[in-house]
Amino acid sequence: MSVDYGNFEFTQPAKQIKAFNMGPVPQRILDGMRKYEDSARGFGLTCFENSADDSIPSHAIISHRPVDSQVQEYYRMSTDPKVQTLERITYFDLGSGRTISSFAPIAGEDWRGVWRGGGAILAMDLDGNEFSQLWRYWEDSRCTTAIPPIESELKNEPGGRIERLTHDTFKYANIVVSDSNKIMTFTSNKENGTDMLVYVTELTNSQTGAAADSKPFTLPARLVTPPADNGNSRWSVSDISLDDEYLLLTKLVTTAYHPCYIARISGGRPELIVLPNATEKEQETGYHRPTFSRDPAKPHLVYMISNAYGDFLSVLTYDTLSRTVVHITTPEPDLQALRPINWPCANLQVTSDYIYFRANVDGYTNLFVLPLSGPLKDTVVEIKPEWEGGQFGYHTNADNGRPHELILVLVSHLSQASLARLDLKGRLQNVKKDDNGGAYISVPLTRYTQAAPIPPTYKTVPAKQLRFKSFDGLQIPCMYYHPNDSKSIVPLVISIHGGPEGQSTSNSRSPIHWYIMNELGYAIIYPNVRGSAGYGRRFMAADDVEKREDSVKDIGALLNHLEQSMQNELDSSRIAVMGGSYGGYMTLACMIHFPTRFACGLANFPIAHWPSFLENTAPVRQAHRRGEYGDERIPEIRAFLEKISPINRTSEISAPLQIAHGDTDSRVPVDQAIRMWQTVLKNGVNCELMVCEKEGHGFKQKSVIEFTNAAKLHFLERSLPVEKK
Repeated sequence: MSVDYGNFEFTQPAKQIKAFNMGPVPQRILDGMRKYEDSARGFGLTCFENSADDSIPSHAIISHRPVDSQVQEYYRMSTDPKVQTLERITYFDLGSGRTISSFAPIAGEDWRGVWRGGGAILAMDLDGNEFSQLWRYWEDSRCTTAIPPIESELKNEPGGRIERLTHDTFKYANIVVSDSNKIMTFTSNKENGTDMLVYVTELTNSQTGAAADSKPFTLPARLVTPPADNGNSRWSVSDISLDDEYLLLTKLVTTAYHPCYIARISGGRPELIVLPNATEKEQETGYHRPTFSRDPAKPHLVYMISNAYGDFLSVLTYDTLSRTVVHITTPEPDLQALRPINWPCANLQVTSDYIYFRANVDGYTNLFVLPLSGPLKDTVVEIKPEWEGGQFGYHTNADNGRPHELILVLVSHLSQASLARLDLKGRLQNVKKDDNGGAYISVPLTRYTQAAPIPPTYKTVPAKQLRFKSFDGLQIPCMYYHPNDSKSIVPLVISIHGGPEGQSTSNSRSPIHWYIMNELGYAIIYPNVRGSAGYGRRFMAADDVEKREDSVKDIGALLNHLEQSMQNELDSSRIAVMGGSYGGYMTLACMIHFPTRFACGLANFPIAHWPSFLENTAPVRQAHRRGEYGDERIPEIRAFLEKISPINRTSEISAPLQIAHGDTDSRVPVDQAIRMWQTVLKNGVNCELMVCEKEGHGFKQKSVIEFTNAAKLHFLERSLPVEKK
């Protein structure tokens, strides 16, 4: 939804920023933030490069924003920690935001009649709106025939070449490449602009008709899943079978319900997987990361994560021939799981030798491995990395014949996204037992010093865990940080995550976090209000539709808890609330419901008017979001959504408000922020607005990140001053 800014007065204090009703941001804050911003420029692990050749050393593709780059760049890194160098492969300076939703390595393809070895297929937009196109990244050194510059090619010297493969305005995502490298699948709404459907294309023997010349070509693909009979479909590919005959698909219907299907690549209607003796309603069950066995003798075996048998997402196997289930972590006692785990599991990775998964234990990551053969077969072993603890993600290097090798992305109070190698070879011979009889091993990590952010030169502390009872007795968990270990009474920032299915975990979520604590001297609480992930399906569903404002009541209960139990460490008269997306809605709602209890609010890309948000969010998202928030097309639901919309209750806001929003946001259109800003300002309450050009739902560009962070801090110190001693 485009906006004409000609009728507004604004300044442009930084690149890609329009500022409305805002004065200058002091240079001292921009300067003071530099060390915090630098330490927050961590490293991400995108994938392992597909070497397809034993003579080529194993490499990982990693992401990082160097200090002089406007956006995140990509690098090649040797998996050998002794090799201390990084090879930069992208040089994006497009004058715009950018979102890469898929980066899928391939052994090569012959789409232009010649073999282009290595590289990857990308799903990438160029302005943050998340309507990605498909692109081919390759390097001429692995191409059998030189290809001249292509008309649709991005400028990326001196890195590899990037050719555009699709040439429309539709959305492409979810690239999956088969183990054989013969086929590739992706999803797109190109059929009708709404349904995200599954397509397949050949990587080898493709016979596209394109030549090794400068002319653009559009990648041909065959539709696998049918369009929806009614409503809209949002399919996702999870895996391709070893014989390239079948796909494992999930279909996102609502937050709680995403069923699993098996589909023939050759065509035909996908077959719904129905697990036997499931204890939960099918319409409330999710299936995550279904993956075919990598054992050629067991192609019929599927590993998956599901909450079909209880409140938590658990790991299990499903035999498609016998239609039987083996429970690996399901905590219900009568199901006799190999290792019951009473926390949600995620990030299932299946290799020929092991399966890996992690459990989200109260905001901290626990890693597990299940050997598929040998003396520890059917024994779930916890892998305890030797580090300070926090959250981490990981990838295995199984596609290059190294299922024992993992790279971890570590996030803790000491480091913002650093990379480390974990090697299981020989480690499973030293299994120990914990106090509950669970098998575990302690494993040293080898840090990649070339993929570690600048160490903090300022004080950092781990989160404390805080719980309080809400209005109905429900326990609400929080992550809590105090600048001096609760030794003095200080102001507080309550920061609410988005989603609403997000979760505030043990890692800090914003580069301004440590500035708020160290320079402003404020405490920070990250509440996981009802609706958050990580605490079971029932907790996550406790805010659905008509129960939407129960999550706002959770914040009211937090305020009461602070006044009653924490008055010796927090000043209840000096509290700010902030959040983004759904957390932005929560910020506005809190300022309305508790107008005298907040000194100010800061909302990033907030939902201000529920009906128009649901009507104008990207069509591929509408059905899913209506399942969570309610269908505004139903009169009684629309009336309820109008009632709780902040835009209709701005007269109840009395504290200063600051809003930041991306101009190309396709999830929450920018007019939500503009309307809120105009209305609050007309009511005589100070309201500031930042519109960030070529930014979508979340900020990616250096100039935008740095200015909006500094502006938030300036707003906080003006609205929430620390009392002079």
